Amino acid sequence: MDIRFVPRAEIDKVKFNSCIHYATNGNIFGYIWFLDYVAKDWDALVEGDYESVFPLVWREDVFGRKELYQPDLMRELGIYSIHVLSTKRLRAFLEAIPSEYRRMDIHLNEQNKLPADSPFKVEEIPNYQMLLTDSYEKMSAGFAPEMQEKLKQAEEEDLLPTTSLKPEQVAEMYRKHTTDRHRVDQNFHALQRIMYNALHRGWGFASGVQTREGELLASNFYLYSHKKVISLVPMQSPEGSSRAALPYLFDILLRSHAGRPLILDFNAQGTGDLARQFGATETAYYRVQSGNSAWWKFW
Repeated sequence: MDIRFVPRAEIDKVKFNSCIHYATNGNIFGYIWFLDYVAKDWDALVEGDYESVFPLVWREDVFGRKELYQPDLMRELGIYSIHVLSTKRLRAFLEAIPSEYRRMDIHLNEQNKLPADSPFKVEEIPNYQMLLTDSYEKMSAGFAPEMQEKLKQAEEEDLLPTTSLKPEQVAEMYRKHTTDRHRVDQNFHALQRIMYNALHRGWGFASGVQTREGELLASNFYLYSHKKVISLVPMQSPEGSSRAALPYLFDILLRSHAGRPLILDFNAQGTGDLARQFGATETAYYRVQSGNSAWWKFW
């Protein structure tokens, strides 16, 4: 299997993006433009004529050693391929990771499940997805009683949907109301770059819920990719939480996309309870950790 290391500066952009686009497990996180916006440094492993690719996002630790890590705003990466992702192919790629990467703590996508005898610490992380092919009436019949109550409350609150939000407003909601305060300012700017790029490509849209007085209570940005609509940054203010604004916002998405051949990807953004109450199905991706600089010798 011809797998080689390719520095970021030498990557063929067209071929790399084509692999992500046509991969059996492609997603928006793997595109070069998305990687460039959220990762300061990254290179890749490439199989053949870009038949398979594996982005390697890295940084230097306090001792100046390179380590692979999972950047914010990017749920998962992993090995993308137009071929079957067999155990043999997974092992070959992991063996090909250069030895200079002393440690790794990364997220692999759902088709990158490692065998039980791999020398890594592997943790399944839940995500939630929901088919939108049914009518809204059929989908809503599967909502949990708690969700039915929240949506009833939102109707009584006389909340108004809006799609006229600018990326700056969505990013500001993130900066004000995210519970993860780690690198907030850095992510604030990266979010705007992602959203403007998606808008330019016609791959996304902003959505929000506000009061009749124009106070924004909840917001989100949705990305279209690989037959999915992906929830990127769902946020609500404390007042929005008390008025069920975020459930109402997702319900608006379900109503507007019902009957379409799409999957709503809740994107593991702390919305597990909310997703389950909507009747979403739990899926998994994989956190893979290794602190052993010689881990490849065991394969």
